[in-house]
Amino acid sequence: MDDVTVLVFGPLRERVGIAEIHVAGGTVQEVWDELVRRHPAAALDAGSVRAARNLGYCEWNTVVHGGDTVAFIPPVSGGSDDDSLVRVWITNAPIDIGAVIAGAGTSRDGAVATFVGRVRDHNDGVAVHRMDYEAYAEMAEAEMRRIGEELFARGGIGTITIVHRVGALLVGDASVVVVVAAPHRDTAFPACQEALEMIKRTVPVWKREHRADGAIWVDARHGAAREATS
Repeated sequence: MDDVTVLVFGPLRERVGIAEIHVAGGTVQEVWDELVRRHPAAALDAGSVRAARNLGYCEWNTVVHGGDTVAFIPPVSGGSDDDSLVRVWITNAPIDIGAVIAGAGTSRDGAVATFVGRVRDHNDGVAVHRMDYEAYAEMAEAEMRRIGEELFARGGIGTITIVHRVGALLVGDASVVVVVAAPHRDTAFPACQEALEMIKRTVPVWKREHRADGAIWVDARHGAAREATS
């Protein structure tokens, strides 16, 4: 019985031509094998895809059950806001950078380290005029929160905020904002940088550059890019 929901994203989705499918299988590997059987083009990504079960990364031998959701995550490029000390969210609206910074920290925090990632107008010497960001939003927020909570748990941080935008962005638009408030700069700066590196490694967000020579999915983790189908 086809009782496991399979989600595919970014360049893998374009390669196989589907975003969601229902299959049978007892393990994540068996689910992947069935996806490849139905959509052989998926096999071309087998060496770089990671698997997730029910919003968390998992091993290929992980057991699956009826009603589970399994996502196959190609290499990444990168809840709603609340009053907690770790704040994360995905948005398709322009990021209000000033508001994010203004909401950071407590009266004990004398340092606010901020990183703003923006769409630039070139990559590898080729002009870029637009960037599309796509995310597995529920898992992306869960992973961003895990990152924030891991850094916060080390101590010395007042608040940490991570915001990632999705959708079509133009040159100069902010795609990701990380703000870490702490009593001292020697805690705030390293935590901000580490948060960004962790986001780039594990948060399921993909980006596609629209360039003079066509649309390219950017694989930041592996330092590669591949052409996107139109």
